[in-house]
Amino acid sequence: MQVFKTVRTSLGASILAIGAVLLTAAAPMAAPVTLKMVGAWAHGFSPTADVGKNFMDNVNRLGEGVVKIQYIGADDVLPPFDQPEALVNGVFDVWYGAPNYWAGVVPGGDITELSPFQTPDNGPGSDLYNFMVDLYAAKGVRYIGHGAGDLGVGVHYLSTNFPVASIDDLKSMKLRVAPLTRHFIQAAGAESITLPPSEIFLAMDRGTVDGFSWPVADAFTRYGWQTVTKYMIDQPMYRSGASIAMNLDKWDSLSPEAQDILLKAMAETQEWTRGWFAQNLEEQTTLMKAAGMEVLSLTPEESARWTKVANDSLWAYYATVLDAEHLASIKALLTAE
Repeated sequence: MQVFKTVRTSLGASILAIGAVLLTAAAPMAAPVTLKMVGAWAHGFSPTADVGKNFMDNVNRLGEGVVKIQYIGADDVLPPFDQPEALVNGVFDVWYGAPNYWAGVVPGGDITELSPFQTPDNGPGSDLYNFMVDLYAAKGVRYIGHGAGDLGVGVHYLSTNFPVASIDDLKSMKLRVAPLTRHFIQAAGAESITLPPSEIFLAMDRGTVDGFSWPVADAFTRYGWQTVTKYMIDQPMYRSGASIAMNLDKWDSLSPEAQDILLKAMAETQEWTRGWFAQNLEEQTTLMKAAGMEVLSLTPEESARWTKVANDSLWAYYATVLDAEHLASIKALLTAE
């Protein structure tokens, strides 16, 4: 009887063990978290939009089984300038676009446009990066990163239909601006006109504007602007590139593992972006010259004046939207070794 009892007990234990294995095998694995992404520009047309795509691809590779990004669309979903507010409100989860598009939602949110560092925000974990995270978090956004070309590469330039040898030549001219370059144009004594990219061609062709600012590496000739523009002033301004951000509540809902994957993906994107903008700047300027555009260089003295006005005008703007303590902190972070 004892033998039978022992056999029965062992058999019961085996059945329980097998059942546990079968239940474990049958239990579905947790599905990866899917994040919905919207960007300012569509993938494939804009090299800057491809920064957002590169980030998405990195996340989907590094985050297999944990987290993935699904691209929803660009300006076909929402106008670019409305997208940051929509991200705050949770309409979608992840966003990419120009850092200066945050000006109306996160005052000073594009401060890395003045960064002297190879990676504009110095990358996750740095004091500057952490400052940006806190700045955005106060407005319901999780700052992920700013990817750009090397200093002076892939940045904003002014293109015109009148020759320019000095910043003084801009006075009284009508110039299309982005939010970032508006302060410089006004400080130079020109009239700033806000137009979406889709309206620049017609405005230049009809003479409604005399010139416009644009990061040349970002698809200049794909818009056909080289056919209605005579000059590019070879004087780089700011950093340009692409910003990646998330809805803060969505970020907070992610596991530490998923959050770490997103930051690793951003670091990879920031490294990749430098070569990407250099490649596209060379391609675009070659096509512009082939179409008959002339690239104008300034003297060292005029170049220094141009840069000073560009930077001083942006700092003056920040002084109107940030308190003295934040402004001092930013200046210290941007001059730290």
